[in-house]
Amino acid sequence: MNQSQPIIYRINDAMRQMGISRATLYRLVKAEKLELVKISIRASGITSESINRHLKIGN
Repeated sequence: MNQSQPIIYRINDAMRQMGISRATLYRLVKAEKLELVKISIRASGITSESINRHLKIGN
């Protein structure tokens, strides 16, 4: 993993990183292609590992 890459992307940042809509991001979470983690009661994020795995970065 790149040292400058965050471990968890906030939802808006993950959408930008992947170039997809919020609806598509949540469909990928529901299909268990991306890992959603709770940061706090009102905040969620997507792990960079699951984004990289989905986009096949670093393989």
